[in-house]
Amino acid sequence: MLIPREVAQSIVQETEPIMNKNINFMDEKAKIIASLDKMRIGDFHEGAAKVLETGQTLIISSQETYEGAKAGINLPVRLHEQIVGVIGITGEPEELSQQGALLQKMTEILIKEAYLDEQVELETQARETFVNEWIRNQYQDEKLFATRGWMFGINIYKPRVAVLLELSGFQDYWYDKLGSPLGDVNDEVQMQRYRRNVEKLILRHFPDYNEHVLIPEGSSRYMILLSVNEHKDPLYQKERVNARVREIQEALRKTYEQESSAGVGSVCRHPGTMWKSVDEADRALRYASDHHQPLYFYEDLGVESLMYDVPESVRRDFIARKLQPEDLGSIPDWENTLETFYQQKGSIKATSEVLHIHKNTLQYRLKKIKDVTGYDPRDINDSTLLQMALAFHKIT
Repeated sequence: MLIPREVAQSIVQETEPIMNKNINFMDEKAKIIASLDKMRIGDFHEGAAKVLETGQTLIISSQETYEGAKAGINLPVRLHEQIVGVIGITGEPEELSQQGALLQKMTEILIKEAYLDEQVELETQARETFVNEWIRNQYQDEKLFATRGWMFGINIYKPRVAVLLELSGFQDYWYDKLGSPLGDVNDEVQMQRYRRNVEKLILRHFPDYNEHVLIPEGSSRYMILLSVNEHKDPLYQKERVNARVREIQEALRKTYEQESSAGVGSVCRHPGTMWKSVDEADRALRYASDHHQPLYFYEDLGVESLMYDVPESVRRDFIARKLQPEDLGSIPDWENTLETFYQQKGSIKATSEVLHIHKNTLQYRLKKIKDVTGYDPRDINDSTLLQMALAFHKIT
């Protein structure tokens, strides 16, 4: 294992207060890669070269001369019985024997922790790579791919639904924080720690021995491939997914005061169609976010499921030609009036009751909308255009 400079420097900084001595860390080429004396970083350390050659501790007295070395004690650092570096303490050798043994032990523990963290990170990256290949259909041999899945405890043949969970306001908050003159690397670390904590919270709401899959997607999203019981009817499956996602959202709210939106795709029963459920979850999530809903299922979308395929420039042009929202601004609560009117299937009585206005007031608003747009909300042909324009307006 090659010791990263960042890891070596953190070891030096963490152990120096305990030793109260200057500490240096040398790599497998006897170069100083970490030190409290920044001027020595990069220098060749002949004493470390001797330790690497013999595998033995080297004590350098003030009378001895080693290139790039000062009086002190230099000890081999081992991981899995292999020497991966040398740790050195500057000072009078007779004062350092006990401290040296303690420092050596502490360093080896810290190196092992860093190694384990690296292995976990590599495994996590490998798992995320596998899942991304899966949802993008970037594999050729299905049997070989399924075998790789078993290595991660993932059965790609198990029925699943894709869920995309997005943290509300996350990007804006961290953009303002990290983009300010006062932002520093500690803020970046804090953000990454927060994201990992959210990931752990979500995992805690999966039952033991489950086959759900969770990976981060971007800075503020998490993709969950929830396994479903194939022996239950679709309504039961939907209720269980709904309960699971809302449970996670409530935990986020209580633990971090974090609001979120989620979109759910349809059930995938073949590994080659997992991408479709993910794509559907993305559309449902966008609709949920645009309409300030905590959770939406793709199957509950109507024409909205197609609207995100229309380029924004086309949507804006359609809105301007059919709806003319700037001119409609003179009509009180025009948007809610139209939306409620269509939700109530064009019933004047039901709409006026929902809006708590008189029927004549509603009739007046509908007439004004016709005068401004040229389209009558009560005409079946015109209403189709108005509903489409209204739907575009809400997502653009």
